[in-house]
Amino acid sequence: MAYEPELENGENVRLRLELNLSKKAQPFHFALSDRALYWPAIKLIAKNDPYYFRRFTHNQVQKVEIRRLAPYGFWALAAAMIVVGLMTTILMMEPLLKSQPGSHSVSGWPIAVLVGGLILPFAAKGRYGLHVTTTDKNFKWKPPMVVDRASKDKVAETLTAIRTACESAGLRVKDEREKIAAA
Repeated sequence: MAYEPELENGENVRLRLELNLSKKAQPFHFALSDRALYWPAIKLIAKNDPYYFRRFTHNQVQKVEIRRLAPYGFWALAAAMIVVGLMTTILMMEPLLKSQPGSHSVSGWPIAVLVGGLILPFAAKGRYGLHVTTTDKNFKWKPPMVVDRASKDKVAETLTAIRTACESAGLRVKDEREKIAAA
C-alpha cells in the first residue's frame, strides 16, 4: 500500500502519519499540507496500486472533529455474550452438578465467552474517532478497538497530532476530549 500525497508546486507537508496497531487491523494513513488535507481512499478499478490519498483543499474542509464513539453496539454484543456464555456454561456443567453417570466433556470456551462479555464494555469505554466534514462528503475513521495501554496511547497521540496540525493549518477543529479534561 503506497499512500503518497501528490503535492502542488510550493506545497509543504505539515503532517504525514501512518498508524499500524496490529497485523489484522488495516493501517490508517493521514496527511496534511499547508494547502490541503489528504484522506486515504481506495480506487474501485485500478491496474496497479488501488491505494491513494484523496485531496481536499483547506477551503473545502468545513471542520475536523475528534468525536466520542458510541459504545451501544458493543454493549449489545457484550449482553449477548454474557447470556450465551452463561447459558452454555450452565448446560455444560449440568450433568456434572447432577452427578449423572457416564463421561462428560468440559470446555473453557463458554466461560471465555462469558468473561469476554464482562470485559467488553470496559474495553469499549472512552473510544474516540476522527470525523472530517467537507463541502460534499463526510469522512470517518474509527480506530480499531484495542485493550492494551500502549495501543490506546498510540491512538490518542495520533488524534492529538492530527488536531494540532489542523489547528496550525487554520482549519476549524473540535475536540470532544477537551470537555472531559475540563470537567
